[in-house]
Amino acid sequence: MAKTRTIGRLAKEVGVGVETIRFYERKGLIKQPRKSEGPRHYDDRTLASLRYLKLAQRLGFTLKEIQSLQGKLTSKQTFCASLRAMVEDKLVSLEREAEAIARLKQELSGFLQRCRSRDPSLPCPIVEELANLDSAVVAAASPRRS
Repeated sequence: MAKTRTIGRLAKEVGVGVETIRFYERKGLIKQPRKSEGPRHYDDRTLASLRYLKLAQRLGFTLKEIQSLQGKLTSKQTFCASLRAMVEDKLVSLEREAEAIARLKQELSGFLQRCRSRDPSLPCPIVEELANLDSAVVAAASPRRS
């Protein structure tokens, strides 16, 4: 026999708030159980669905992406192809983010190196460089008058 639980118990088992479960119900990500007398009871299927949602979110999928996949669950081939395409896209996106982070790290390291090699009594080179960048952006954005 399948185990049932109240929304509070379900939330605790999954590690989310009750309002999160209600939000997922409103979005159609999980089914809301029928209301009988007393509190609603959620079955093991709902527990599994919530765990799937949490895992997919940890892997970087948005609720919109998760919802689009759920619509394809009835056809295993469509689901698998869609999931594979999403994972491939996610990997490309992560690679771009990693490259951007590497560039940012390099830039910050350069700032720090220039800061450390400068006389401490002089103005901070990081603030100076940021001010110069800000001035350049403002100048580029200002309309030119003839």
